[in-house]
Amino acid sequence: MRLIECYIENFGRLSSFSYVFAPDMNILCEENGWGKTTFAAFIKAMLYGLGSSRSQSLAQNERQRFLPWQGGTCGGSLTFETEDGARYRVERTFGIKEAQDT
Repeated sequence: MRLIECYIENFGRLSSFSYVFAPDMNILCEENGWGKTTFAAFIKAMLYGLGSSRSQSLAQNERQRFLPWQGGTCGGSLTFETEDGARYRVERTFGIKEAQDT
């Protein structure tokens, strides 16, 4: 599988952010606090969803941690390609509760 591109509508501190992945290696060299960990969490959430937790700790509750800081719809899209060349696009939005996810 190869990642092609992604668009983050809102996820944590990232908003209206697009990224096109290079065919080989991709390196995000940004300053602390830019959102590199949030970007990685977004890719994971697009592929596997956001887990639910009753914990009030942001470290243990991904859903609360990555809700948009600025408000708005949490989610975006991720396009990837399989080894046989087929392309797929995953679009997800995340709500306060898992039942509100699409």
